Amino acid sequence: MNLSTLGLLSDDEQQQFNRVWLLIERHEIANRTAKAYYEGRQRVRSLDIAIPRRIAPLVHTVVGWAGVAVDVLDERLDWLGWVEQGADYGLTEIYRRNELDTDSSLAHVDSLVYGCDFITVGTGDDVHPLITVESPLHMSGIRDVRTRRLSVAVSRYWDDDRKVYTSARLYLPDQTVYLERGELGAGPWRVYDRDQHNLGRLPVVQMANHPTASRPFGRSEITRGVRGLVDNAVRTLGAMELNREFFSAPRLWATGVAPEQFAKADGSAVTGWEAVIGRMMAIPHDEDSPDAKPAVGQFEQGRPGPYLDYLRGLAQLLSAETAIPPMMLGFATDTAASADAIRAMESRLVKRAERRQLMFGRAWREVGRLALLIRDGAIPADYDRVVGLDWRDAATPTMAAEADSTTKLVQAQILPASSPVTWRRIGLTEIEQRQVEQDLRRGRVQQLVAGLPGAAAHVQATKPDVAQAAMRSGSVSTGDSAGNQTA
Repeated sequence: MNLSTLGLLSDDEQQQFNRVWLLIERHEIANRTAKAYYEGRQRVRSLDIAIPRRIAPLVHTVVGWAGVAVDVLDERLDWLGWVEQGADYGLTEIYRRNELDTDSSLAHVDSLVYGCDFITVGTGDDVHPLITVESPLHMSGIRDVRTRRLSVAVSRYWDDDRKVYTSARLYLPDQTVYLERGELGAGPWRVYDRDQHNLGRLPVVQMANHPTASRPFGRSEITRGVRGLVDNAVRTLGAMELNREFFSAPRLWATGVAPEQFAKADGSAVTGWEAVIGRMMAIPHDEDSPDAKPAVGQFEQGRPGPYLDYLRGLAQLLSAETAIPPMMLGFATDTAASADAIRAMESRLVKRAERRQLMFGRAWREVGRLALLIRDGAIPADYDRVVGLDWRDAATPTMAAEADSTTKLVQAQILPASSPVTWRRIGLTEIEQRQVEQDLRRGRVQQLVAGLPGAAAHVQATKPDVAQAAMRSGSVSTGDSAGNQTA
């Protein structure tokens, strides 16, 4: 390490660092708002009509529809790793050692919530290469339109104890610069290390959700439409909760009674507040009608029906916005839907999940390139032709339907019966596939061993007959005489 490169950033590096830092700050409010909706912690403004202002802070209502819109889509994005056809680059081992079967979901969820996410590839002590998922709350970059990759990126790291950012990294095409500053988070950033990797590209991949030409960084699944419907649902549930407090007990009325009849045991009169709490409304005795008899009745209790109907309408609007079937939003019918009806309701959601597989697959393919580049120093020339991605089916077919379709493909000789592709289609895990392969191999060996005695006996029994038949046909001869006779 050249010590002269440590200290402060150069003017060009400082300019790039500041530019990306401002990008993080610019999107922080929007990202934290999306996070609040995903976790059900958003603040919803009250209209001060159904709920008085002084009571509104006491009513804590949460509607988790924004989180459902993200999680339902993420649950259909199971990435099973890279697939290598006719080659062995070791990507399966990289997938396992980095535990991407679970950590890949971290990138998917962040991309769906914030609109994009970042994945870094570097060297590690126990795991090499090391693949890490970074949140857009603490990382951003500048995208090169021509290469469709990042040209510069910055990540910053928060100290929970001191509540400041104390370290950061500046990612450049040929090096990664490690920075830190004082314990109080003040003062200039100082370089304490430089990793001169000379890759010619950033070891950072951006995973964008639903990118467009005008918004290549993607967009959140928690759109303004989703947030508006969630806010409306929160206010509706708050009004229903307040209505429950006032009308949960029956309200009674009475006519033809005198106030003295509501006296307490000690002779004191019942106060107005106690009468309200008692849910009793009384009309004084009419002196002009002394023969009128008292009457007692009950008002109809407030019911949640109108509120639930309104929520059901909001759920239908949210279903149209997010392609989620209404039954996943808490409004199930008593009649069980058939399998065909369920597939029809989920068709748009499945198509949306398949589109996300294509978008996120581009990022995972780039991660594979960087992993090989860091490990081997080069990307294989046939990488794009050989390496593919394995995703679990985004639909929800039953085991019986999947087994039936696979059986038909095997009978039509489209799929081999003992192919790993066939085993994956019927839902066997990787461990189960290896066990089945061992059982098949063991069965073939046992069958071969069991057939050896019979085969040996058959050979011994047929050997004299074979020799005699050969002599009679003249196919067995010795010496040159056979050749002379033939001539």
